[in-house]
Amino acid sequence: MQNYEVISMKKQQGYVALIMVLTISAVALATATSAVLLSIGEAQSGLALFNGENNLNFDEGCMEDALLKFRASSSYAGGTITRPEGTCTITISKNVTVWTITATTTATAYKRTIQAVVTRSSTITVTSWQEI
Repeated sequence: MQNYEVISMKKQQGYVALIMVLTISAVALATATSAVLLSIGEAQSGLALFNGENNLNFDEGCMEDALLKFRASSSYAGGTITRPEGTCTITISKNVTVWTITATTTATAYKRTIQAVVTRSSTITVTSWQEI
């Protein structure tokens, strides 16, 4: 009878050890999965910020191109500007000598828009430049 009790206790200790190993493994797996998912989210956030800043720089370049065309011709009415990085749309609204020029990227998931208010008289003065 005593042999049976010793064998039975060893089996119970084996089950306890197995349950402990499985529990610790499950906790470790959950922790590792959480850490991986958080790092993926951070990487996506960083990429979105990088791409957004690139598109902002691209829009500012388009606005500068539009201002050069505006300076060259008082009849400039906007349109599209194609550059190696992509295409942007320029819209212009005129109110006598005050013009509002808007540059927007097209065909991108990270859309940015720049708006400049320009006064045109004998000289050209940029009175406002902002992201909208």
